[in-house]
Amino acid sequence: MKFNSLFIMLLFGFFLTSCKTVSVTYDFDRSADFNTFKTYNFHQKGIDKLEVNDLDKRRILSAIEANLAAKGFTKSETPDLYINVLASSKEKVNIDNNYYGGYWGPYWGGPSRVYQYTSGTIIIDMVDNKKNILIWQGAGSGLNVSNLSTKGEDIPNAINEILEKFPPPAQK
Repeated sequence: MKFNSLFIMLLFGFFLTSCKTVSVTYDFDRSADFNTFKTYNFHQKGIDKLEVNDLDKRRILSAIEANLAAKGFTKSETPDLYINVLASSKEKVNIDNNYYGGYWGPYWGGPSRVYQYTSGTIIIDMVDNKKNILIWQGAGSGLNVSNLSTKGEDIPNAINEILEKFPPPAQK
């Protein structure tokens, strides 16, 4: 019985980690008091330079707004935080060795499948408006932006994953 429970827990853990849209990293100023920040706005010059199509730009900005609103932040013309977003993409080639009709079999020397896709990275910067310094940065990489049918869901999910650790817990 213990083996079955352990197997189910491991399988569930694998399922949860495999559902991630992007690989996320973040960093922040450990001396900043994040409890003092209540309002935000986008750094317009930075957003204007964001090199993504208009649909994706709206998806990114809407997801950030929804995420921050859920955390109690409000948008303001005189914000505590300015948000800048950077995005990049690069073509990737993936080779699946031993690909056998959609099944990952244990057979050496089986046929391979080669496919190309575009991998995207989204970086979100939070800047303290009063001090004009970067206080938090989160990055999500590995977003498959080639799949047009899932981008509408994948981009907001990626933003939520990036902002999951914002604001960081209070320092002790």
